[in-house]
Amino acid sequence: MVGVRDSFKNDSDSENKGNGYSNAGFNGDTSPPPFATIIPSRTEHVNEKDKVTFHKSHHTEPQLMMTVQTSGNYPPKDYEPYDYCTSEKPTSYFDTFFHLLKAAVGTGILAIPSAYKDAGYAVGVGGVLFMAFLYTYCMHLLVASEHELSKRRRVPNLSYANTVGAAFEDRLPKKPWLATSGQFFANFFFMVYESGGCAIYIIFISKNLKQLLDHYLDQDVNLTTIMIGVTIPLILVCWIRNLKLLAPFSAAANFIIVVCFALVFYYVFREAPSFEHRRAIGSPAKLPVYLTTVIFAIACTGLIIPLKQEMKKPAQFGKLTGVLNMAMIPMTILYAIFGFFGYLKYGDDVQGSITLNLPQNEGLAQAIKGLYSLSVFISYHLCYYVVLDIVWKSYLKDKVEHNQVLWEYVIRTIIPIVTLLMAIAIPNLEVFISLVGALGISTTSLVLPVIVHTLTFWDQQHTKVGFYRFIIRNGILFAMSMLIFLTGIFESVQDVMRLYKI
Repeated sequence: MVGVRDSFKNDSDSENKGNGYSNAGFNGDTSPPPFATIIPSRTEHVNEKDKVTFHKSHHTEPQLMMTVQTSGNYPPKDYEPYDYCTSEKPTSYFDTFFHLLKAAVGTGILAIPSAYKDAGYAVGVGGVLFMAFLYTYCMHLLVASEHELSKRRRVPNLSYANTVGAAFEDRLPKKPWLATSGQFFANFFFMVYESGGCAIYIIFISKNLKQLLDHYLDQDVNLTTIMIGVTIPLILVCWIRNLKLLAPFSAAANFIIVVCFALVFYYVFREAPSFEHRRAIGSPAKLPVYLTTVIFAIACTGLIIPLKQEMKKPAQFGKLTGVLNMAMIPMTILYAIFGFFGYLKYGDDVQGSITLNLPQNEGLAQAIKGLYSLSVFISYHLCYYVVLDIVWKSYLKDKVEHNQVLWEYVIRTIIPIVTLLMAIAIPNLEVFISLVGALGISTTSLVLPVIVHTLTFWDQQHTKVGFYRFIIRNGILFAMSMLIFLTGIFESVQDVMRLYKI
């Protein structure tokens, strides 16, 4: 889950492209094209008849709006969003490819062996392949919808939340409240996703540090005390407004994570794997927990649209041999192999993060735990700033008339404290990961993309056969996504109740 959300530029900018939220405003009116993300950088390509004007939105997302004055029928067919590169430093195919790959190696992948414990090694491999295919397909639906909706509005791109809002607005123009609600729920579930990720980071750091402290202090150190101790310096990091100051540390954290992950592989393969007492097929009742853990690990939905927008040739992102497919193939293989051999190595003793299974009395294993904890500590701000961007910039900033800087620091303090309380409430990594995967990630990565695609392309099926095929395909995808969502939440809540013996 630790990903390349470090395309944030500077917190003093009112809109950050890297998070996928703030580059577009939303207009709840029913009049056509109300959306925009950023001003086209190549204005010489905009015809006079397509002249754009800008005004300030008074909606809950106080950002620049673009009203497009078009001639001809709506939607315009002569505008191609991919012709407008909106990045100051556009990325190449391979740059974007490696950005997505880096997103694969983080705390999420360390939980995959634990997921295999619930599914069994045979079902585990098949489940990773299935979830990777389903997730990738849903991301293609999201990318196609964002492109079509941007084209209709004659803007280079839309954020995730505004893509959701635009889809509802176009399909149901007489019910503007649905578009507003759709955008709100998209932001809400992303907040659940990212704030849950922040809480998981705190649990991960604290549990690894606890093993180190227990070993060196020769006593059982209280986990909650460690969590509080970890959160205090995190708050200080969250007070940093200029993200450029953190960029070198983020780069170092990415390097540390890759090295530590390679060393974890060494421990997994240090002895020959054994199939003894290892189940090929796990309990069917635990399958939802397995699936939501896998979707938590592989999903990097917050990166998909921003990474496409940053490309020099965005059309290369979603092609058959495009960045998305080519990056997901090695990621899927890596997850399947690591989960398989990690489970064979530790069996039912495997923990929510496989680093917790490493020997406590070996210097190398201790170094892995310490360095991994440090890198995740540094990476905390990448999830945190997405939550801050939604809460402060999208909903609160324009409502505060006086002492904005003071109130901004109050929000910057409250968010990590809330994630601390979440971590204290559910300190079990496996349970928390499956809960976040079910509630936050399955909605943003599976359910909403299918809904958005259905709304966007509903009236663009030119034959009855094509329409029925469209409905059946999206209906099956929606049913599977909702099944994962609902069963995942149910089983995760059951696990929480068992944790507290309710």
